[in-house]
Amino acid sequence: MREIYLFISLFVLLSCGGSEESYEDATAMDAEGMIVPRSNYTQLQNQIFYGTVPIELEITPKSNTPSFAWRTTGSKFMVLTIFEDKIDLRGKTVANPQDVVWTWHSGVGKGREGNVSFSDGADVEKSEISNPATATSLEPNSIYYIAIWGYDDAYNLMYSSKEYKYQTALR
Repeated sequence: MREIYLFISLFVLLSCGGSEESYEDATAMDAEGMIVPRSNYTQLQNQIFYGTVPIELEITPKSNTPSFAWRTTGSKFMVLTIFEDKIDLRGKTVANPQDVVWTWHSGVGKGREGNVSFSDGADVEKSEISNPATATSLEPNSIYYIAIWGYDDAYNLMYSSKEYKYQTALR
């Protein structure tokens, strides 16, 4: 009986070996070096397209007409998109284009890679980009999901950001 107890105890200890890592993943150090829970789990999220070069996207906080900035990649074709629901992928294809509400890409002719204002993009309705390109403010106090990705000269998917959860201003 004692052997079984020892075996179970050993099994539990060994199987929890990764718990320290999990605890560290769910925590961060504050200014005084104290461990505190992470408040923004999106920082731990992977890029939307596996195996691509990462892009860090900066977004104007809590705005109904956000601006976007990132380090330029030199890519001739970049796509920046706002979804009203989480981004759903099938391989290297967006599976829920019906959830796109706004987009910008390098062929629009306004904005430039690395620095895009909301007014540089266009509304999307029923998976169609508005023509002429107009950008209607996002709904106040709403949650959206934002990502950017880019292609090389041969149109191979090369770059992508993580999916950013974004809340607009109250009004």
